[in-house]
Amino acid sequence: MDEIKIYKDQVSDFVEAAAHDLHAPLRKLSILVDRVFTKHTEQFSVDAKEYVTRINACIEEMRSLVDGLTELAKADAHTSASVDCDLNIIVQQTLDVMNEEIKEKRAKVAVDPLPAVKGSYIQYRQLFKNLLENAIKFNNKEISPDIRISSEPIGKDEKSFFNLPPDKKYYKIEVDDNGIGFNQVNAEKIFEPFVRLHPKAEYEGSGLGLSICKKIVDNHHGIIYAEGDEDKGSRFTLILPETH
Repeated sequence: MDEIKIYKDQVSDFVEAAAHDLHAPLRKLSILVDRVFTKHTEQFSVDAKEYVTRINACIEEMRSLVDGLTELAKADAHTSASVDCDLNIIVQQTLDVMNEEIKEKRAKVAVDPLPAVKGSYIQYRQLFKNLLENAIKFNNKEISPDIRISSEPIGKDEKSFFNLPPDKKYYKIEVDDNGIGFNQVNAEKIFEPFVRLHPKAEYEGSGLGLSICKKIVDNHHGIIYAEGDEDKGSRFTLILPETH
Protein backbone atom coordinates (compact mmCIF):
# COMPACT_ATOMS: atom_id res chain seq x y z
CA MET A 1 0.00 0.00 0.00
CA ASP A 2 2.86 2.38 0.80
CA GLU A 3 4.35 1.77 -2.65
CA ILE A 4 1.00 2.54 -4.30
CA LYS A 5 0.69 5.75 -2.26
CA ILE A 6 4.22 6.84 -3.24
CA TYR A 7 3.50 6.07 -6.91
CA LYS A 8 0.23 8.05 -6.89
CA ASP A 9 1.89 10.99 -5.15
CA GLN A 10 4.68 10.95 -7.74
CA VAL A 11 2.15 10.93 -10.59
CA SER A 12 0.29 13.83 -8.99
CA ASP A 13 3.52 15.83 -8.61
CA PHE A 14 4.47 15.09 -12.24
CA VAL A 15 1.08 16.17 -13.60
CA GLU A 16 1.13 19.34 -11.52
CA ALA A 17 4.62 20.23 -12.81
CA ALA A 18 3.61 19.42 -16.39
CA ALA A 19 0.46 21.55 -16.03
CA HIS A 20 2.58 24.49 -14.86
CA ASP A 21 4.84 24.10 -17.91
CA LEU A 22 1.85 23.82 -20.26
CA HIS A 23 0.24 26.99 -18.94
CA ALA A 24 3.29 29.09 -19.90
CA PRO A 25 3.03 28.61 -23.71
CA LEU A 26 -0.75 28.98 -23.49
CA ARG A 27 -0.32 32.37 -21.81
CA LYS A 28 2.21 33.42 -24.46
CA LEU A 29 -0.06 32.26 -27.27
CA SER A 30 -2.97 34.17 -25.81
CA ILE A 31 -0.89 37.35 -25.47
CA LEU A 32 0.42 37.07 -29.04
CA VAL A 33 -3.05 36.53 -30.50
CA ASP A 34 -4.38 39.55 -28.57
CA ARG A 35 -1.47 41.72 -29.74
CA VAL A 36 -1.93 40.77 -33.39
CA PHE A 37 -5.66 41.35 -33.19
CA THR A 38 -5.30 44.71 -31.38
CA LYS A 39 -2.54 46.01 -33.65
CA HIS A 40 -4.07 44.93 -36.95
CA THR A 41 -7.76 44.86 -36.15
CA GLU A 42 -8.66 47.25 -38.99
CA GLN A 43 -7.02 44.93 -41.51
CA PHE A 44 -8.93 41.87 -40.31
CA SER A 45 -11.89 40.69 -42.33
CA VAL A 46 -15.04 39.41 -40.67
CA ASP A 47 -13.83 35.84 -41.28
CA ALA A 48 -10.40 36.60 -39.78
CA LYS A 49 -12.00 38.04 -36.64
CA GLU A 50 -14.11 34.90 -36.32
CA TYR A 51 -10.96 32.77 -36.58
CA VAL A 52 -9.31 34.80 -33.79
CA THR A 53 -12.37 34.26 -31.60
CA ARG A 54 -12.20 30.52 -32.24
CA ILE A 55 -8.45 30.45 -31.49
CA ASN A 56 -9.08 32.14 -28.13
CA ALA A 57 -11.86 29.65 -27.39
CA CYS A 58 -9.45 26.77 -28.09
CA ILE A 59 -6.87 28.31 -25.76
CA GLU A 60 -9.43 28.58 -22.97
CA GLU A 61 -10.54 25.02 -23.58
CA MET A 62 -6.95 23.79 -23.31
CA ARG A 63 -6.50 25.72 -20.05
CA SER A 64 -9.64 24.12 -18.70
CA LEU A 65 -8.42 20.64 -19.66
CA VAL A 66 -5.00 21.18 -18.07
CA ASP A 67 -6.62 22.45 -14.85
CA GLY A 68 -9.07 19.54 -14.86
CA LEU A 69 -6.32 16.96 -15.30
CA THR A 70 -4.40 18.58 -12.44
CA GLU A 71 -7.41 18.32 -10.14
CA LEU A 72 -7.99 14.71 -11.20
CA ALA A 73 -4.35 13.82 -10.46
CA LYS A 74 -4.57 15.49 -7.05
CA ALA A 75 -7.75 13.59 -6.26
CA ASP A 76 -6.13 10.35 -7.39
CA ALA A 77 -3.31 10.84 -4.91
CA HIS A 78 -3.95 9.52 -1.41
CA THR A 79 -6.06 11.72 0.81
CA SER A 80 -4.07 14.22 2.86
CA ALA A 81 -4.15 14.23 6.66
CA SER A 82 -7.63 13.40 7.94
CA VAL A 83 -9.16 16.32 9.84
CA ASP A 84 -12.60 17.28 11.16
CA CYS A 85 -14.68 18.56 8.24
CA ASP A 86 -17.92 20.35 9.08
CA LEU A 87 -19.80 19.99 5.81
CA ASN A 88 -22.07 22.91 6.76
CA ILE A 89 -19.06 25.23 6.74
CA ILE A 90 -17.60 23.67 3.59
CA VAL A 91 -20.84 24.06 1.62
CA GLN A 92 -21.35 27.64 2.85
CA GLN A 93 -17.80 28.61 1.87
CA THR A 94 -18.40 27.08 -1.56
CA LEU A 95 -21.64 29.05 -1.98
CA ASP A 96 -19.85 32.25 -0.96
CA VAL A 97 -17.22 31.69 -3.65
CA MET A 98 -19.95 30.98 -6.23
CA ASN A 99 -22.08 33.95 -5.18
CA GLU A 100 -21.81 35.84 -8.49
CA GLU A 101 -22.62 32.77 -10.54
CA ILE A 102 -25.61 31.99 -8.33
CA LYS A 103 -26.93 35.54 -8.70
CA GLU A 104 -26.41 35.53 -12.46
CA LYS A 105 -28.42 32.31 -12.86
CA ARG A 106 -30.96 33.39 -10.19
CA ALA A 107 -30.39 30.05 -8.53
CA LYS A 108 -31.98 29.02 -5.26
CA VAL A 109 -29.90 26.76 -3.03
CA ALA A 110 -31.45 25.25 0.10
CA VAL A 111 -29.14 23.42 2.48
CA ASP A 112 -30.40 21.22 5.30
CA PRO A 113 -28.16 20.61 8.34
CA LEU A 114 -25.16 18.51 7.32
CA PRO A 115 -22.89 16.27 9.37
CA ALA A 116 -19.26 16.65 10.36
CA VAL A 117 -16.98 13.94 9.01
CA LYS A 118 -13.30 13.09 9.02
CA GLY A 119 -11.35 13.52 5.81
CA SER A 120 -9.51 15.90 3.52
CA TYR A 121 -10.88 19.43 3.87
CA ILE A 122 -9.50 20.46 0.48
CA GLN A 123 -10.97 17.47 -1.32
CA TYR A 124 -14.39 17.87 0.29
CA ARG A 125 -14.37 21.53 -0.80
CA GLN A 126 -13.62 20.41 -4.36
CA LEU A 127 -16.33 17.74 -4.19
CA PHE A 128 -19.16 20.11 -3.29
CA LYS A 129 -17.87 22.81 -5.62
CA ASN A 130 -18.04 20.42 -8.56
CA LEU A 131 -21.49 19.13 -7.62
CA LEU A 132 -22.94 22.63 -7.19
CA GLU A 133 -21.35 23.91 -10.40
CA ASN A 134 -22.79 20.90 -12.21
CA ALA A 135 -26.28 21.56 -10.82
CA ILE A 136 -26.17 25.23 -11.85
CA LYS A 137 -24.58 24.69 -15.26
CA PHE A 138 -26.95 22.02 -16.53
CA ASN A 139 -30.06 24.03 -15.79
CA ASN A 140 -33.26 24.30 -17.76
CA LYS A 141 -32.98 27.59 -19.66
CA GLU A 142 -36.62 28.45 -18.97
CA ILE A 143 -36.49 27.80 -15.21
CA SER A 144 -34.13 29.18 -12.57
CA PRO A 145 -31.98 26.50 -10.91
CA ASP A 146 -33.50 25.12 -7.72
CA ILE A 147 -31.00 23.04 -5.72
CA ARG A 148 -31.40 21.25 -2.42
CA ILE A 149 -28.76 19.53 -0.31
CA SER A 150 -30.10 17.17 2.35
CA SER A 151 -28.61 14.61 4.70
CA GLU A 152 -29.56 11.72 6.94
CA PRO A 153 -27.75 8.91 8.77
CA ILE A 154 -27.83 5.52 7.07
CA GLY A 155 -29.69 2.74 8.86
CA LYS A 156 -28.85 -0.93 9.24
CA ASP A 157 -30.84 -2.05 6.20
CA GLU A 158 -29.14 0.44 3.87
CA LYS A 159 -25.73 -0.52 5.22
CA SER A 160 -26.54 -4.11 4.39
CA PHE A 161 -27.78 -3.13 0.91
CA PHE A 162 -24.56 -1.24 0.14
CA ASN A 163 -22.40 -3.88 1.84
CA LEU A 164 -21.05 -1.39 4.38
CA PRO A 165 -19.53 -2.28 7.79
CA PRO A 166 -22.43 -2.50 10.27
CA ASP A 167 -20.40 -1.00 13.13
CA LYS A 168 -19.43 2.17 11.25
CA LYS A 169 -21.52 5.34 10.97
CA TYR A 170 -22.41 6.59 7.49
CA TYR A 171 -24.37 9.55 6.15
CA LYS A 172 -26.37 9.81 2.95
CA ILE A 173 -26.14 13.27 1.39
CA GLU A 174 -28.30 14.11 -1.62
CA VAL A 175 -27.87 16.99 -4.06
CA ASP A 176 -31.12 17.49 -6.01
CA ASP A 177 -31.68 19.90 -8.88
CA ASN A 178 -34.41 20.76 -11.38
CA GLY A 179 -32.09 20.95 -14.39
CA ILE A 180 -32.04 19.14 -17.71
CA GLY A 181 -31.31 15.77 -16.09
CA PHE A 182 -30.02 12.82 -18.12
CA ASN A 183 -31.05 9.40 -19.33
CA GLN A 184 -30.58 6.87 -16.53
CA VAL A 185 -28.69 4.54 -18.89
CA ASN A 186 -25.81 7.06 -18.62
CA ALA A 187 -25.81 7.09 -14.80
CA GLU A 188 -22.44 5.34 -14.53
CA LYS A 189 -20.96 6.70 -17.73
CA ILE A 190 -21.10 10.33 -16.53
CA PHE A 191 -18.44 9.59 -13.88
CA GLU A 192 -15.89 8.60 -16.53
CA PRO A 193 -13.23 11.19 -17.55
CA PHE A 194 -13.99 13.37 -20.60
CA VAL A 195 -17.53 12.04 -20.99
CA ARG A 196 -19.93 14.70 -22.27
CA LEU A 197 -23.63 14.09 -22.82
CA HIS A 198 -24.21 17.51 -24.35
CA PRO A 199 -22.41 19.58 -27.05
CA LYS A 200 -19.63 21.93 -25.91
CA ALA A 201 -21.38 24.79 -27.67
CA GLU A 202 -24.32 24.44 -25.25
CA TYR A 203 -22.50 23.62 -22.01
CA GLU A 204 -18.86 24.48 -21.38
CA GLY A 205 -16.52 22.30 -19.38
CA SER A 206 -13.74 19.74 -19.58
CA GLY A 207 -15.84 16.65 -18.85
CA LEU A 208 -13.75 15.93 -15.74
CA GLY A 209 -15.86 17.40 -12.92
CA LEU A 210 -17.83 14.28 -12.00
CA SER A 211 -14.87 11.94 -12.42
CA ILE A 212 -13.04 14.10 -9.87
CA CYS A 213 -16.05 13.79 -7.55
CA LYS A 214 -15.97 10.01 -7.83
CA LYS A 215 -12.25 9.89 -7.15
CA ILE A 216 -12.63 12.03 -4.03
CA VAL A 217 -15.48 9.88 -2.70
CA ASP A 218 -13.46 6.73 -3.43
CA ASN A 219 -10.54 8.22 -1.52
CA HIS A 220 -12.79 8.57 1.51
CA HIS A 221 -14.12 5.00 1.17
CA GLY A 222 -17.58 6.25 0.29
CA ILE A 223 -20.08 5.73 -2.53
CA ILE A 224 -21.45 8.14 -5.13
CA TYR A 225 -24.20 7.47 -7.63
CA ALA A 226 -26.57 9.50 -9.78
CA GLU A 227 -30.23 9.36 -10.76
CA GLY A 228 -31.56 11.36 -13.68
CA ASP A 229 -34.85 12.18 -15.34
CA GLU A 230 -34.52 13.90 -18.70
CA ASP A 231 -35.79 17.51 -18.66
CA LYS A 232 -36.81 17.16 -15.00
CA GLY A 233 -33.63 17.08 -12.97
CA SER A 234 -30.88 15.06 -11.33
CA ARG A 235 -30.00 13.68 -7.94
CA PHE A 236 -26.45 12.94 -6.87
CA THR A 237 -26.17 10.80 -3.76
CA LEU A 238 -23.08 10.61 -1.56
CA ILE A 239 -22.65 7.94 1.09
CA LEU A 240 -19.81 9.08 3.34
CA PRO A 241 -18.33 7.49 6.46
CA GLU A 242 -18.17 9.62 9.60
CA THR A 243 -14.54 8.62 10.04
CA HIS A 244 -12.11 8.08 7.17
